[in-house]
Amino acid sequence: MASEARTVRTLMGRLTAHIPEHAPLTEPEVVVVKKLQSAVRHIRRGSDIIVQGRKYDGIFIIVDGFGLRYKIMSDGKRQVFNISLPGDMVGYPACFFDQALYSVTALTNVTVCAITFADMAEMFRSFPRLAMALFWSTANETAMFGEHLTDVGRRNAYERVAHFVLEMSARLREIGMGDGRTFIMPLSQAKIADVVGLSVPHINRMLRRLRDERLIDMKGSQIQIIDYDSLAALADFDGSYLSHRSLSRMVLNFARNDGVAVSALPAIEMVHQTSSHLDRDIDRRRAAGAR
Repeated sequence: MASEARTVRTLMGRLTAHIPEHAPLTEPEVVVVKKLQSAVRHIRRGSDIIVQGRKYDGIFIIVDGFGLRYKIMSDGKRQVFNISLPGDMVGYPACFFDQALYSVTALTNVTVCAITFADMAEMFRSFPRLAMALFWSTANETAMFGEHLTDVGRRNAYERVAHFVLEMSARLREIGMGDGRTFIMPLSQAKIADVVGLSVPHINRMLRRLRDERLIDMKGSQIQIIDYDSLAALADFDGSYLSHRSLSRMVLNFARNDGVAVSALPAIEMVHQTSSHLDRDIDRRRAAGAR
């Protein structure tokens, strides 16, 4: 019972954070969130939440723990795309295709809530604020992919690692797991290397260099940003892609349309754009590795 109550509180907190002006949930919205709690699943560390090649008819919200999105290539090599944090939605774009394009594995023990297409459709029709709060994480993820493509094409190794540190700091701050300057890095250096496309020794050297130049300090897995402005200038980091504008007008338009078909069009368009960007990202990284 205590675990169920904690899950509901966590879901409410995550969703409210992305509702216009952080307005509290209404009673009918609270009922919907409590219904989601009934679909909670617990995933052990190292197990897959989404498996590449399988078919899915819904999405998952990560309530607790961390996930890793990746793709297995035909030669068995793995390409990592991003880290999924509590409050993020996974299973997208898999739910729009005949089979999942990528996998998501649990980096830690993970708790997720499953949402079927039928429940998503009802949410868009009757609870547009909740629907938009859910899909905020998808828009945020697409924006991050754009920055990661910039990493591959324009940032050197030192700048990539600096950008990654700032991005993780900002994302963890948004979910209450850091203050924007100090945070616990949830990834090993091997996983960081996978994400930014560098070798583990290279990651180690870049982190030491950031520390030696007094841009960050490290104590075990804790990272403290010492000189934020200099680090942001080095990485050309603009955190605006990790924040969102007020969703009031968007929610109003969804409510006026009163239909899933119209409101889903931007999401479907985003699916194709994201898939295309990711495939080009893989090609670029593989080409860079061949040089």
